[in-house]
Amino acid sequence: MDTPPSTADLAPILADLNQAAERLWLACAPTTPGLVLDVVPEAASTNTALMAQGRRGEVWPTAMVAVRQTAGRGRRGRSWEARPGDTLTFSLGLPLQLDAVPGGGSALSLAVGLALADALDAGLQARHPSHGHAPVPPAIGLKWPNDLWLGTRKLGGILIEATPAPGLTEGQRWVVIGVGLNVQPGAAVSGSAWLPSPAPSLGDVWGWLVPALLQATQAFERQGFAPLQAAYARRDVLLGQPVQLWTSAASLPPAAGAASPGTPQPDETGTAQGVDDSGALLVHTASGLQRWHAGDVSVRPA
Repeated sequence: MDTPPSTADLAPILADLNQAAERLWLACAPTTPGLVLDVVPEAASTNTALMAQGRRGEVWPTAMVAVRQTAGRGRRGRSWEARPGDTLTFSLGLPLQLDAVPGGGSALSLAVGLALADALDAGLQARHPSHGHAPVPPAIGLKWPNDLWLGTRKLGGILIEATPAPGLTEGQRWVVIGVGLNVQPGAAVSGSAWLPSPAPSLGDVWGWLVPALLQATQAFERQGFAPLQAAYARRDVLLGQPVQLWTSAASLPPAAGAASPGTPQPDETGTAQGVDDSGALLVHTASGLQRWHAGDVSVRPA
């Protein structure tokens, strides 16, 4: 069993994130006045903490990052394991008008994934410019509805939760966007080309992502997902691939890949045909083209 990191081990990471918070406050103040940046050594779950904050009526925009997260959560109640120093775990909470946007929170997850991938590409390009070389295709892929992939491995995940809250205007909800991202090469794909040496710190990456998320959520509230559909397709790792669909989280096999004898079979299979303008997954099945929404199904490459 791994030994939990000591306070001394966490101190440099905490200092790095606090320095990033100072830079972020200066960068975001013109567009998001009142933004609170909360850096904590440890949290059970940053999403849980910000959901509780909203329910108390503390509905000012807040970005919370934890050096160590002990009870991180993924979609459909799955646990999210994070290693301090290797994985960036943070949440952004803010009031949004979601109900009037086609696709609502499900489509927001796709917009967030695209914003994260674009921000990572931009941050790494600025850090390691190509010096005139031809641009390379995006290395970071998006797996519907809430995962970032590098090659065939998961690089990060997104969890979006929303709740009514005191102090909000009519139609608004308190929305919390949770992000877990494997930053260090050992936490994702060893020697992966997306992290040239020296690798960025957690604070560097947090500084890239928070402004991008604020901009993406504000644009999504105005325009929805439709303007992003083509950009999402360029990163869609499921597009044109055979997939398996599971309508019950309880029946999912324990790991991705081919089913073993005795493993429950998927409820549906087909070929992924991208997403529509509301963020629904399009799958061509034996019974024709079907639309699936994030709350209804889990999908895996066949």
